[in-house]
Amino acid sequence: MQNWPIGMRTIKTAIVVIISYFISTIIPNSLPFAMIYASVICVETSVVSSFKIGYNRVLGTILGGIIGLLVAYIPWYKGLTMAIGIVVTILVCNYLNIKKTTAIAITLVIIILLGSDEFTPGVYAVQRTVDTIVGIVIATIVNTLVFPPNQMSRVRESFNHYKQITKQVVSDVLVYNLENGLTTMGVALEDYKSKVTELSLEIPILKKYNKEEFEYYTLMIEEAEKVYIYTETLSLIDRGVRITIDNKNKLMKILSIELDQNELATLENSSREDLIFNYTLVKLISAMEKILSEKTFHADIHYAE
Repeated sequence: MQNWPIGMRTIKTAIVVIISYFISTIIPNSLPFAMIYASVICVETSVVSSFKIGYNRVLGTILGGIIGLLVAYIPWYKGLTMAIGIVVTILVCNYLNIKKTTAIAITLVIIILLGSDEFTPGVYAVQRTVDTIVGIVIATIVNTLVFPPNQMSRVRESFNHYKQITKQVVSDVLVYNLENGLTTMGVALEDYKSKVTELSLEIPILKKYNKEEFEYYTLMIEEAEKVYIYTETLSLIDRGVRITIDNKNKLMKILSIELDQNELATLENSSREDLIFNYTLVKLISAMEKILSEKTFHADIHYAE
C-alpha cells in the first residue's frame, strides 16, 4: 500500500484546528489562539497517551491559570511580573513532576498577564483557562474517535524490525567477530518493549485488538531479551572456540549463512571455553527460533465500545 503524503496525525491536527476555531466563535469572550494552541499540542500518537497528556495538561492549565491570576495582581512592571510568573510556573511544574505541562502552563500565564482591558484579571484568567481546557478536550475526543492509531500494527513493525536486526547482528558477532551492531540491537529491543507497553495501556480501553496476538508479543519480550543477552555474551568469548555440528547446522539454517569451520567441537575434545560457548549458543538458538518462527493471527476485531 502506497504511503499517504500526509500522515493521520497531521490530518487530525487540521481537524482539531477547524473544530477549535468553530467552538471559539460560539463561546462568548473566548480567545481562539488559546483554544487552538491547546488542541494542537494535545494531538498524540496513541489514544492512551492522548488521555494522559490531556489529563496532565488540564492540570497544567489550572496551575497556569492560578499562577497567572496571582501574578496579575502584582502592581509591577509587566515584563518583570511575567518573568516571575514563568519562573514560578517552571518551579511548581518541576516540583509536582508534571514537566510536560510546563509549556502550556507558561503559555497560559503569558496570555493572562498580557490580559485585556475589558475584563478584570480574575474573569480573564477563568476565561482563558476554560478556553485551554476546551481545546484539550477537543483534541482528546478527536484523537480517540478519528482514525485512532493502531498500536498493534506498530508493535508488529517494531518486532519485525528487531528480528531483522537480530539476524544481522548475530551473524556479525559469530562470523566476523563484530560487536558494533549490539547498540543498534539494544535500541531496537527497547523500542519494541515500549511499543508493547503502549499497547498494554490501550487494551483495557479499546477492545479492538486480538488478545492472543497481544499475549504473544508480550511473551516474546522475554525471548527477545534473551537473544540480546546471549549475543552480547558470545561477543565477549574468545573467537578461538569450536562449534558443535548441531549448533553449526542450526545456525546456518536460522541465519541463512555458511559457516566455514573445519574443526568442530565434540564431547571428547571440547575445552572449557568450547563448552561455555556452545552452551550459550544453544540458549541463543532456542530464543532465536522462538522469535523468528512465523505466527499467524486472526485480523484485529473492531467494534464499538
